[in-house]
Amino acid sequence: MLVQRARSRVANGLERAGLLGTVESVRERWLTMRTGEESTAPASLPLPPARLRLLVDGRSTDGERFLSIGEAMLESIRDAVAAAGTPVAAPLRVLDFGCGCGRVARHWEGVDEVELHGCDYNPELVGWCEESLPFMALMRNELAPPSPYEPQSFDLIYGLSVFSHLTETLQRAWVAELRRLLRPGGLLAISVLGHRVQERLGRGERERFERGELVVQRPRMAGRNLCTAYHPRSYVEDSLLAGFSQVHEFRLGAPKMPLMQDAYVARR
Repeated sequence: MLVQRARSRVANGLERAGLLGTVESVRERWLTMRTGEESTAPASLPLPPARLRLLVDGRSTDGERFLSIGEAMLESIRDAVAAAGTPVAAPLRVLDFGCGCGRVARHWEGVDEVELHGCDYNPELVGWCEESLPFMALMRNELAPPSPYEPQSFDLIYGLSVFSHLTETLQRAWVAELRRLLRPGGLLAISVLGHRVQERLGRGERERFERGELVVQRPRMAGRNLCTAYHPRSYVEDSLLAGFSQVHEFRLGAPKMPLMQDAYVARR
């Protein structure tokens, strides 16, 4: 956690100097060049280029990690939805909000009675999914709502590693928009950075977090991994998802690959 805290201080300093975007671009190019370009994946679907995987993961270009995390995330969502009383086996219209290059979406392939949709504000990520994931319907949204969908379009919407990179204003706007898109009784599943990683915060940030306040680092970088939001559980349950009912926390990941994010499922 000390390393994470030091990285945050460095990032804050670079942002104040106006150099953060440039340094991040150099880091992304270096990691991509070091990885090379795998052309195949151990499945019927292609593996996204290393650069796109990095845009989604934020830290790693590793192809095996990309596949394993996506599979574990989907299994967690399916378990949480089933526990909430709406099994994924039923005919469902599903939206992958902030789908990236299909880290989770690719694992829906072959799942019967699910109509899968995905959206993202990065046109390159949407374009890759359109070319590579033919079972998925894609749309592009802007950084801020509204989305291009009609009201009450979906039974299940999930947004993983999305709200952890948005300002409070954008988060509240998107929660309201996703609620608009859900059918009555539909479910929303989100993941955030919460109590498992609060040690990354500086002293003042930690005090605010412990008071139940949302902490957003580098808000000017909203929509990118460089903007990082930390969510106390009370803030999620009593404020961010206050317009929903039956808000429950669930474990994201798998026993062999636990993820350091808090996850919640809520009913409209």
